[in-house]
Order: sequence, then C-alpha cells, then structure tokens
Amino acid sequence: MPELPEVETIRYQLEKVLVGKTIKDVQVIYGRKINLPATKFIAKIRGAKFRAVRRRAKILILDLSRGQSLLVHLKMTGRLLYVFRDISPSKHTHVIFTLSDGHKLFWEDVRKFGYIKAMSTKGLSDFFRKQRYGPEPLEKSFSFEIFKQCLRKSPRKKVKPLLMEQTCLAGIGNIYADESLWYAGVQPIRRAGSLGTKELRKLYNSLRKILLEAIKYRGTSADSYLDVYGRAGEFVPRLRAYGKEGTKCAQGDGGIIKKIRLGGRGAHFCPKHQR
Repeated sequence: MPELPEVETIRYQLEKVLVGKTIKDVQVIYGRKINLPATKFIAKIRGAKFRAVRRRAKILILDLSRGQSLLVHLKMTGRLLYVFRDISPSKHTHVIFTLSDGHKLFWEDVRKFGYIKAMSTKGLSDFFRKQRYGPEPLEKSFSFEIFKQCLRKSPRKKVKPLLMEQTCLAGIGNIYADESLWYAGVQPIRRAGSLGTKELRKLYNSLRKILLEAIKYRGTSADSYLDVYGRAGEFVPRLRAYGKEGTKCAQGDGGIIKKIRLGGRGAHFCPKHQR
C-alpha cells in the first residue's frame, strides 16, 4: 500500500499539473468503488475546476470549485496517472477524467480495494473526525512530546504495529515502520512501554528522517506503486530492512536481516544491532 511518502509524492505532482484546470468530462468504466451512482458522480464534478490538492494520512484530497472535493484512497494497488490525450487506458482503469488542457487523469486499481468519494468540502471535517487519524509525522507541530505520548498510551503493545496504527500516527505503514526501527536500533517486537526516553527520541528522529528521504526519492516501488507520470519511486536501493531478509545488515555488524510475522504482517529487522 502506498504510504505517506508515496501519497505525498503524488499530491505534490498532481498539485503542479491539476490546479487551475477544469474537468471537461468524466468516464466511469467501473463504478462500484465510487460513492455515488455514475450519473450523479459525473454531474457533480463535470465542469468543476481544481483548486488545490491536499493529503491527510494516506488519502488524497482534490479540492474543486463549487464547494466539492474528491477523496482518493489508493489502498493496495491504486494509481492516479496523468497521461497525454493519445494514451489508451489499461483494463484496470476505472475512471477517466478529461482535463481542459487535453490531458487525462486515469484512476486505476488492479485489486479494486481503493475508492473515490465525491463530497462537499465542508463535509470533510466530519469525515476525517470519524476516521480518528492521529497526528501527521512531518507537520511542524508534531513534537517529540506528542510522539512519546502516543507510544506511552499503549505500553503493552508491540512497537511496530503501534507505529502503523493510524489513530496513533497518520500515514505510516509496513515499509517505513521497518526502516525507522532499523535506524533507531529497536526491534519491532519490543513493547512500547519498554522503550526509554533516549530510544524514543532516536525513533522519533529516525522516523522523520526516513519519511523526508523517501519523499526526496519519490517513494518506494516495492510492489505496484508508480507516481503520476508512471515512474517507479527510487527509494528501494536505500532500504535497509524492508524486503532485505537473508542479506547482511548494512550496519556492518555481521547481522543477517530476519523476517518474522507480526500482527499479520511481515517485519524485517537485524537481531544484532536492533535491541
């Protein structure tokens, strides 16, 4: 699933190519993952202009004129692709937005887990309040004290699944939880309450550092993620734990990266330097 760096990459790219352009037409090919009947969905947004592109957690928010917004959750295999007018959609393209500059925006999703919701911009606050998302790790307001408070609230929970709880931290998933814990030298199976203040501080700094670096390289294409231009992210060669099971630890400590099952997901770590 695209995580914060991937969704933020898409947000930034869409902001550059969409804002100020008008939705000239909409074609719904597969309508079961939009929140309205196709005719109502099209009528609601056709002719609207893109005002802004935002992100909350792993959800993209495309603000339109007329007081409307589109919420897009990519889930496991979703993509938003900005394409030239002569590019044909794939068999996994579910909605096509034709733009005023002649380009198109394809929403495709192989596994059909994602969604698009057309709703009033004013209604977004209620929607996100119900989602109960935690703080954004890259916001200036996200202090070490806020991070520490989040982990201290659940001392019995294991630290990696806790980092991935969206009510604790917004946007963190499997990849960046593994990477942050590797850099912090903390094993994913540790109970949150067992981490001392110095360890928490190191984990806080590692998390923010990794997220910013991943955004710099347009995210991690460890699976099906592509940016809006159809390009793979370039962070994979910089991964130190995720997907590295059986390889020598890059820390140079002689450890071998191990993979275990934790909370129904894989967890990758070095048993030598991660304590």
